[in-house]
Amino acid sequence: MTENPDTLGLIVQEAVKFIQSHEPPEGYFVAFSGGKDSIVTLELVRLAGVKHQSFYSCGGIDPPEVVRFIRKHYREVRFLYPKQSFFTLIKKKFPPLRSRRWCCDHLRKYPSRAIPLKHRIMGIRIEESADRGDRPRIDRNVREKTVIYKPIFLWKEWMIWELIERYRLPYPSLYDEGWDRIGCVICPWICTPNMALVNRNRDRWPGLYRAFEHAVTEWFEARKSQGAHLKEQTAEEYIQNWYRGIA
Repeated sequence: MTENPDTLGLIVQEAVKFIQSHEPPEGYFVAFSGGKDSIVTLELVRLAGVKHQSFYSCGGIDPPEVVRFIRKHYREVRFLYPKQSFFTLIKKKFPPLRSRRWCCDHLRKYPSRAIPLKHRIMGIRIEESADRGDRPRIDRNVREKTVIYKPIFLWKEWMIWELIERYRLPYPSLYDEGWDRIGCVICPWICTPNMALVNRNRDRWPGLYRAFEHAVTEWFEARKSQGAHLKEQTAEEYIQNWYRGIA
């Protein structure tokens, strides 16, 4: 009678070989966010024994618990910062919308442009977003002149948590407090008519939301004074509509 194969072991072995087989001479750029997927991705890179440097684009609206977690457990990760804060950009541009989400570029992508490492490993999984299924496991960003490698592209969530448990990897406490995904505290993707996720985040991190509402109010009043046509009559009405995803 044969023993059951170590499914996770085989999956890990495949991911490690994938990373090793594409190792560039200068080493990889490893994107790190402090979330479960990036924790596993960085561990796979370590297991592969390849040359790499890890980077965290600190957008300024991340959960403070995650920032502290990275500083404590991943001291080798280099912090990258945007040229302008999220709140300053709101006043210069507009509050980000689902259809016009400029924040990801300015807070996450652009800060890494100065890093010369063009072969980049990211903890992207299809299961996290159906739209990602249209892209290949090895992707190219022509504009940024980078090659993107996705070792855990086809992984399921159970695989992520099983590896974390097996290797006893630390992870942010927010996962144990009900957060299934960790990202920006303020994001148009969490805005819905019932405001459930907005209210949860606003109760947890009120300071960030006060700063957001102040920036939006300044933007709104400036636009009104310039004669812009906005359906809302007041900044407060606009903010409430934004939270409900109907701004």
